[in-house]
Amino acid sequence: MTTRTLDAIAARRSARPEALLAHYRDRLPGAGPGELATRLMTDLYTAGSRALADAHSALPGTRTFAYTFAWRSTAFDGRLGACHCVELPFVFDRTELPALHGAHALLGPDLPDRGVADLAARTHAAWVAFATHGAPGWQPYDSDQQATMHIDRTWRLHHGTPTER
Repeated sequence: MTTRTLDAIAARRSARPEALLAHYRDRLPGAGPGELATRLMTDLYTAGSRALADAHSALPGTRTFAYTFAWRSTAFDGRLGACHCVELPFVFDRTELPALHGAHALLGPDLPDRGVADLAARTHAAWVAFATHGAPGWQPYDSDQQATMHIDRTWRLHHGTPTER
């Protein structure tokens, strides 16, 4: 990631890219272009997901469930982190697949330990419960309380926006 690429990302996402980047540089002093771009794109994605959850939960007769998957992959020397779609092998309880492991594979070089296997089993069970019964096992989301399950080796139900936690 270069400063030029970061500037282009900000320009595509804001009418005032300099002000947007100044905001992120103030929040993350010393961060390089890659970290700034990651935080900016994560915040935009999260805001869109939150708006969708708010809109869906406002519909009569619906239940909405929100989560953040925070388990961090060790791929690319840990730089991949808790990236988009890293939860899919956990949802399907397939973290043992050899193609998912390696220095540049989705789950990183290490084979799953007991904690990863337990996380995969619990995540899979929540998705099966949701598909079967319409509830994954935690409090539904609404725009007032914003119940969001934080999924990692330990699970914690949070309320409020990420900046309030």
